[in-house]
Amino acid sequence: MPDATVATLNLFNRDGEWERRAPLVVDQLLALKPDVIGFQEVDLVLDQAMWISRQVNQRLGSERPHYRVKHAASSGKLASVHGIATMARLPCTEHTVIDLMTFDRIAQRLVFDLDGNRFAFVNLHLHHPAEAREERLKQLEYLLPRLDALGGGEALIIAGDFNAYEGEPAVALMKSRFRSAYEAAHGREPEKTWPTPVNKWDNSPAGTLDYIFVSPQLDVLDAGLAFDQPSAGDPDLYPSDHLGLFARVRW
Repeated sequence: MPDATVATLNLFNRDGEWERRAPLVVDQLLALKPDVIGFQEVDLVLDQAMWISRQVNQRLGSERPHYRVKHAASSGKLASVHGIATMARLPCTEHTVIDLMTFDRIAQRLVFDLDGNRFAFVNLHLHHPAEAREERLKQLEYLLPRLDALGGGEALIIAGDFNAYEGEPAVALMKSRFRSAYEAAHGREPEKTWPTPVNKWDNSPAGTLDYIFVSPQLDVLDAGLAFDQPSAGDPDLYPSDHLGLFARVRW
């Protein structure tokens, strides 16, 4: 049966010295080579995700397939810096943008085909700040029935920046229906996925805010942190203010 590697990373848009962080994102993405990766806080003015895909594809050269990007953005005031984007090396057969109806938040649902096996990958970024626990729960309670209605029985992967600490109602809701890939592989969630030294402004508690959830059709072969290596010349410079996650799954 086929395997797929999926990943997620909040890019922190152009903040935190993006020009210096950008090569780290490209290098570590090439080291991982996920089949699908969801980005959050994508700066659409910079065309940030498209720039990453071009850099990665240039480095891949004749190695195929190359990456393609699908973007999504709300119409709110933060659209330019709170865009989301999914980059993939697999054929995409469907792309749906779901408005979560509050706080200008959205989700992307993309259906991919891997050797005849269809799966839906959902990329999302739930509401901030830390105390907005009920708001995040309501966004998921709105989203999940719509994913059910769109689904055709295919495996489902939901990944992104949930802005929800372990133990919050939003995380409990997800774990009532799905498995956290990292927890399935390690028996626990990571110590933290936020922050790194790149974020010098937000004093919210450190912890795990990012997750990859998988439906029962999928076995988790491996999972872990990604985009977690600092610059060789600056130990405080990371690809983002978030650490990323990856998961390798099998049907």
